[in-house]
Amino acid sequence: MQKCECDHLLHVITLSSFAMDDTRLFLDTHPNDPEALAYYEKNKKIRENAIASYNEYCGSFSSYDGPMKPPFPWEGGN
Repeated sequence: MQKCECDHLLHVITLSSFAMDDTRLFLDTHPNDPEALAYYEKNKKIRENAIASYNEYCGSFSSYDGPMKPPFPWEGGN
């Protein structure tokens, strides 16, 4: 997959994550709003699909590789 396609997937992940966060805030005060719940679920699926595509075609979406191991960067390690 080309870099611009990976960038597009990252953009989709960012937008859907923002929409989910914003909707969660709304749901704090309107927990039974069916439109908000549906909107949240829609964006959750979009985000999950974009992350799956990113992982498959662009490499791991997560930058977390587990706990750091010595030597630490301040000790001259990477």
